[in-house]
Amino acid sequence: MLNGSYSVRATPPLETHGVALNYIPQYIRNGGFPSLPLLTMPSDSSAMATLLARTNPSRPDYVPLTLLQDLVDIPRQLKDVGRLITTPKRKLLNPREVANQHLGFQFGWKPLFQDVKDLLDLQSHIHKRLGEIQRLNSSGGLKRRIHLGDYGADQVNQRFLESQDMLWIARESVFTKATRWGTVRWLPTVTVPGHRPNDAEMIRQAKQVVLGLSLESTLKGAWDLIPWTWLIDWFTNVGDFALQYSNTIPARSSEACIMTRTDTTYQYHTTSLNRVGLNPSDGYVTNTVKKRYVGPSSLDVHLPFIGLSRLSILGALFVQRFKH
Repeated sequence: MLNGSYSVRATPPLETHGVALNYIPQYIRNGGFPSLPLLTMPSDSSAMATLLARTNPSRPDYVPLTLLQDLVDIPRQLKDVGRLITTPKRKLLNPREVANQHLGFQFGWKPLFQDVKDLLDLQSHIHKRLGEIQRLNSSGGLKRRIHLGDYGADQVNQRFLESQDMLWIARESVFTKATRWGTVRWLPTVTVPGHRPNDAEMIRQAKQVVLGLSLESTLKGAWDLIPWTWLIDWFTNVGDFALQYSNTIPARSSEACIMTRTDTTYQYHTTSLNRVGLNPSDGYVTNTVKKRYVGPSSLDVHLPFIGLSRLSILGALFVQRFKH
């Protein structure tokens, strides 16, 4: 489902003498103001899988196999630190050693610190999940709304514009920004007619799913332990696609939808005009499109957003593998 709107504005001229009218010609308006392609934004069906995975009452907060792997890596990490401490005369590391230390931090110390932090806040995680389970078993079910990301793109062009008897060159700056969110209602799946879990049973369920004591959590941990799956997760939604079907707490999704708002702004600034004595006003056009997706989820392959953290990992891998 799509709907959109346009708004056209012109800023006041800098001087009062001579204003060029129709600064944004009709033929440009007729051409529309399309949004720039957002290559890093997953498809609607992929976003649906993410929505269901991140709101599923059965999703794990801790993955025992992943935590165990972090604990196993501690001796090796301490050995590397000890080697650096016991060589005080050596002030600089070679590029490969720097890359090894960086990757050790990204895939060793950093997730370990996060796991420890989460374990110290275990009671808060259980209390929050218990509230979700109680709402799930209420008359209205568990309603969730989550933010699914912001995406953007921009580009600058030179345009030859003609209006009435004037011809000028303008700098066209295009900015596209998209915001995506999702809403869903989870309802309990009745396994025994007339049965409703009591407080003790709901507390047990909250502890079980938070601590990852389920088949789905075990499968996720096994996936995380396979080498290079972290890179696959950059380009695909395999992890979310699997977790959306977790059913340790019997529940089904209902009324799930993905909302995407895309705002595209075209700004025009004159750089050259063929008539003397005229001072054209700058202008801009904003195109807003709102889209609502209601449909199935699917596996998806997309281009990831390569931020500084991911770029540093790729750089360290290149140095580690190819530099001698």
